[in-house]
Amino acid sequence: MAVIKIYRIKDEISAEFYRVLVDRLWPRGIPKDQAPWDVWFPELAPSTQLRRYFHTHQDDMETFRMQYLQELKDNSSSQLQQLFNLIEEGPVVLLTANHDIEHSQVPILQQFLEKSEC
Repeated sequence: MAVIKIYRIKDEISAEFYRVLVDRLWPRGIPKDQAPWDVWFPELAPSTQLRRYFHTHQDDMETFRMQYLQELKDNSSSQLQQLFNLIEEGPVVLLTANHDIEHSQVPILQQFLEKSEC
C-alpha cells in the first residue's frame, strides 16, 4: 500500500517523500526558484468556480466534497496520471498552503488517491 501524507508547505518533511504541491494558486511569498516541493500539479486542485463556491459556503463541506470528487473523476489531465506514477514509486506528500488542512481539498484528494490505487 502506498504512503500518501499531507503537510503544509512550511512543515519539515523527511527527504524520503516526494513533495507535490496540489494548490491551484502559487503560494504567496515563495520565489519559484526556492520552492520547497518537487513538483506542482495545479490541475489537481478544485476548479476556480468550485474554489470560489467553497470560499462563500464553507459550512457546506459535503457539497464541496461531492463536487470535487466528481471533478477528480472527470479529470483527464496528465498530472493525475503522473501523480499515480509517483505514488507507485514511493512515499508522497501532498502539500498545501492552506492554514486549515482539515477543511481543504487535500484530505479529499488523499482519499481519492488511496481508493483509486491498484
